[in-house]
Amino acid sequence: MPDRALVLTVDHGQHGAVVMRLSGALDHLTADRFRRAFEEIPKRAGVPLVLDMSRLVFCDSVGITELVLAHRVALTAGTSLLLVGVGRELGHILELTGVDRVLSTGEGTHGAPAADA
Repeated sequence: MPDRALVLTVDHGQHGAVVMRLSGALDHLTADRFRRAFEEIPKRAGVPLVLDMSRLVFCDSVGITELVLAHRVALTAGTSLLLVGVGRELGHILELTGVDRVLSTGEGTHGAPAADA
């Protein structure tokens, strides 16, 4: 059973990008916490939002829905959302569901400061 805790941290990366790191599980038990934290991030037109998923150990259908909703919020604010550090399992789920055609994914942390070890 994955750790149900969700730890969220926010940093600033290159070119002013706002980077939210997710650690733990994004699921039906933690989705509200993610949504509230994402809503608190200042969103400015043209300033990219990056979700670093490299420490996410589990994501269910509710978590996927939250990612799609976050994407819509970013678009409404005139900016973009990029998922980085997407693991093989989550990447496969995004592909199977077709969500990979909606959400942008990339490598690395898009200029985010290094995570604490």
